[in-house]
Amino acid sequence: MKWGVISTAKIGTEKVIPAMQESDKLEILAIAGRDLEKTREVAENLRIPRAYGSYEELLADPSIEAVYNPLPNHLHVEWTIKALEAGKHVLCEKPLGMDAEECLKIIAASRTSTGHLGVAYYRHFYPAVRRVKAILESGEIGKPILVTTETCETFLPPVDHPRRWILEKQQAGGGCLMDFGCHRIEVMLNLLGQEAAAGGVGGCVYTDHDVEDTATVAIRFANGANGVVSVTRGGTIERDTLHVQGTGGSLRVDNLNGGWLTVKSDQGTRQETLPCHANPHLPLIEDFCRAIAEDRPPAVDAETGWRVQRIIDAVYTDSAFTKGAPQ
Repeated sequence: MKWGVISTAKIGTEKVIPAMQESDKLEILAIAGRDLEKTREVAENLRIPRAYGSYEELLADPSIEAVYNPLPNHLHVEWTIKALEAGKHVLCEKPLGMDAEECLKIIAASRTSTGHLGVAYYRHFYPAVRRVKAILESGEIGKPILVTTETCETFLPPVDHPRRWILEKQQAGGGCLMDFGCHRIEVMLNLLGQEAAAGGVGGCVYTDHDVEDTATVAIRFANGANGVVSVTRGGTIERDTLHVQGTGGSLRVDNLNGGWLTVKSDQGTRQETLPCHANPHLPLIEDFCRAIAEDRPPAVDAETGWRVQRIIDAVYTDSAFTKGAPQ
């Protein structure tokens, strides 16, 4: 399958494109950017045959069957829809849209297109996440009651950093929730199934940007379990944990990338190590390629992107404490 990449963003050039180039299921034929000279340099460095100076040119190339879209969040809806309208399969970087309404517009476009649509929530394929899901389904720790994730990142890009846009609401749509909290919400949906209600709070400790640097999301699932996602940016520690409390035991992953899993049940306590792939984007990409070949939805489909986003919307639009003082 022949692919094109719209944008020379670092998530693509440093992580996803190298993963794509590891796969025998596809070939990257072209990359497009707004600066043709820079795009040609990127193409040469990554051994990509064609460089285009506009996204329109790439989408007009009839030999390109599928497109990876790693553009900033505010451009996802426009260029994902244009790619679908051009008949391309599209793997869109997360989040699918700036809000749930944008996600629905993209989904509507996908239903009238011959192209498949997927979202790059690659943690769905982590061996540790898959193992936790298998243990939950086996009943070893009983029914899940509470699942919590805590993710802390120290990265806070300065004004002159190329990724500074992630701290600008107009381009990012939000802060740490939109950037990496969305991944953990997808993990929750994967593990616990259908969501029933959600809400939360966000805060901005730093004053040089207009998006949240800390947020906590609470989700109630149809099976009665609760999920809590806490994310923060700009502190002094790095953390990425997952805890599951069940009616008959517990699970703990001390580091999702490392896959260090501790299981406690009436069978005793054991530890397992299930690290992610050397390039964690590769399993996602290969599933998307298989989905196209088998004419089925990808494991992380557009509806998943919409479900994640409507939970984030519930936090951003929360109206608690705005009803006025007691009379």
